[in-house]
Amino acid sequence: MIDHSAANLGRTVILPPPANTTEYPSQKFIDRLLAGNIVLAEDWEAIPERVQKRILESKEESRAIEQLVKHGLLTKYQAGRIEASTYFGLVLGPYRMLERLGAGGMAVVFKAEHIDLRHHVAVKVLPAAPKSENRGLESRFFAEMRIVARLRHPNIVAATDAGKALAEDGKSILRYLVMEYVPGTDLEEVVRRQGAMTQARACAIAYQIASALGETHKYGLVHRDVKPSNIMLTAEDQAKLLDFGLTRHFGHRMTVPGTILGTIDFMAPEQARDATTVDIRADIYGLGGTLYWCLTGKLPFPYPGSPIEALSRRINAPAPLLRQALPEASAELEAVVAKMMALKPEDRYSDPAAVMQALLPFVRSDRPSPSLILPNSSVEIMPMRFGESLDCKPHRILIIDDENAVRDLCKQLLEAEGAIVDMAPNGSAGLSMAQGDKYDLILLDVAMPDMNGVEVLARLRQDHKDTNLKVIMFSGHTTPEEMAEMLARGADDFLTKPFSVAQLLARVQNMLRLKKAQDKASALNAHLKSMNLQLEQSLKSYSGNSSNARNALISAIARLIDQRDQRLPGHLIRMQKYTKVLAEYAANRNEFSDQLEPDQIELISICAPLHDIGKVGVPDHVLMKVGTLTPEERMIMESHTTVGSEALKEIIAQHSPSLDFLQTAVEITRHHHEKFDGSGYPDRLAGEAIPVSAKIVAICDVYDALRSRRPYKPALAHNAAVQIIVQNSPGQFDPILLEEFQKVSGEFEKIFRDHAD
Repeated sequence: MIDHSAANLGRTVILPPPANTTEYPSQKFIDRLLAGNIVLAEDWEAIPERVQKRILESKEESRAIEQLVKHGLLTKYQAGRIEASTYFGLVLGPYRMLERLGAGGMAVVFKAEHIDLRHHVAVKVLPAAPKSENRGLESRFFAEMRIVARLRHPNIVAATDAGKALAEDGKSILRYLVMEYVPGTDLEEVVRRQGAMTQARACAIAYQIASALGETHKYGLVHRDVKPSNIMLTAEDQAKLLDFGLTRHFGHRMTVPGTILGTIDFMAPEQARDATTVDIRADIYGLGGTLYWCLTGKLPFPYPGSPIEALSRRINAPAPLLRQALPEASAELEAVVAKMMALKPEDRYSDPAAVMQALLPFVRSDRPSPSLILPNSSVEIMPMRFGESLDCKPHRILIIDDENAVRDLCKQLLEAEGAIVDMAPNGSAGLSMAQGDKYDLILLDVAMPDMNGVEVLARLRQDHKDTNLKVIMFSGHTTPEEMAEMLARGADDFLTKPFSVAQLLARVQNMLRLKKAQDKASALNAHLKSMNLQLEQSLKSYSGNSSNARNALISAIARLIDQRDQRLPGHLIRMQKYTKVLAEYAANRNEFSDQLEPDQIELISICAPLHDIGKVGVPDHVLMKVGTLTPEERMIMESHTTVGSEALKEIIAQHSPSLDFLQTAVEITRHHHEKFDGSGYPDRLAGEAIPVSAKIVAICDVYDALRSRRPYKPALAHNAAVQIIVQNSPGQFDPILLEEFQKVSGEFEKIFRDHAD
């Protein structure tokens, strides 16, 4: 059991298992796992009681462990430790170890989970050692903790916590460092699996790590072990520098003179002689070797023999020639790698900023963007290119920054993605260029000599208050509070300098997607207003034909929605016919006879196609997403019910009583995703509180969705769709309406067949 009392804050104590008197064979064993937070109580309580009982009735602990793994309460790593009775270290402070990620010269790294917050972290653990021994190792370990905790950079893995854990005998200690968990693969493994990288990709990764080294250099730190296996690469190609266990501070010495520390394959010659004398140029050498590895898939010095023999030959070896291993490489890139790996430190680039400047011409996204291929699907969706604005013209982007290097880098990257990019060296010039409505996005620096970014932002928002212009601000010296204030003043997003290539492209792409969605919504809203005006004129001129005008308007609006949602015209006709058939049958039931008069049935049928009108306000990247929505995206998607109903209410308020029929549309639009058991949205209505019109449309909408092929799913047969609705959707639909649906399901199939897309 883990004791987190105030008296034991900062250390972990294993207490004896609690006493138990139940008759189940594995009760005491499970109690111990729960008491120690090895198995979490909320996970245990979430599994069915019959499963709990089956586990508790296990006569052998190994059988109980097998069941815990099967139901996701333990990982295989945890199970192996428990079976070996090595409990110590499975829980460290508020973290439970889930799996072993790897080991280095100093420590073992685990994937772990915060017990209360349930987020994943990486925990670096020193081997258990007696309190009286290994003082040097402890000093170096805690020095790393303090160093990494000071570093805040998008290309450096952040440290978030640290601590000690005392063994149950009171003599052994585990020391641990908690870092952000970075899902991905180390650079060494990426190249081994995929082969050598393109010039653009390799240089972009090296550029990111040079940026990270620039941050360490500000604090007078030398990493001393820059190599591919210490660089993690995420799925978005964001590089993260790991493992500061060999770091040296210029003002402190913890390494004995003459000591060799680091990995021989990427070690600078002077570090091979004496690791205590090196400076940042040793890290530049290691980065040069890493870049060589990425470009060629080969070690820079593949000497045979023992490591000591290889090291002795390396000390005086010149940098490898890139074009001997990669003939298609340019002479300019070969020169950059050679300078990074020059034999003498004074012949290398003087600092990481110089390396970044040298790599800049090669950091271009001229390779095709990788496509997203869904599992078990032949559908292939290509990411949006920057050149796709609403009117199919290239996006126009303005960069306002007083740093030439930043402007040049952003321009090269964004032009490679198809955008038209202009640059301004200060705020005044930027405001002059931004007049009119020619830019989709502005990248704006905060700290500039003539006008600061906040002043420029205020002017931009004043001059463009009627447009969807997007502004991303960036700075290297802004506090989180200042960032929040700028977002409140009208900035759309924020980047901290130095930012990675992946970060820049992702943020820009998100902003352009949002602008495109907002432009489309504005155009649709303008179109709706125009059609509403036409309806008013029609009602005044043809009072006797108002029903036709009304129906024409509904069909036109619904068709616009379906076009945006990539549905074909048959959907509208089918929805009207489904709802009419189901409502007419339900009207024969006493429960609905007073709610489903002929006039009301007609209104439900007419208004049913408007149920998704609120999707006008859903951004394209959410509405068109193929795959599982994130919690944030799901909230945006679910908002279409309230957006649509509120818009219709405004029309009713303006034109009552001439548009009273829209009250039925409001009910349908807002409540067609409510569930009979109260678990739906947006209002969690249940049972009879849900309007009958919405309950009818809900069944019809699900049936048509199941029968129709969409980019993210195949079409189902009629019998399969009916089975899912009737048998596999407990609590979702009104039971009485389900009975009527079963009776008329044959007519639904005929409607779908007669009005197929």
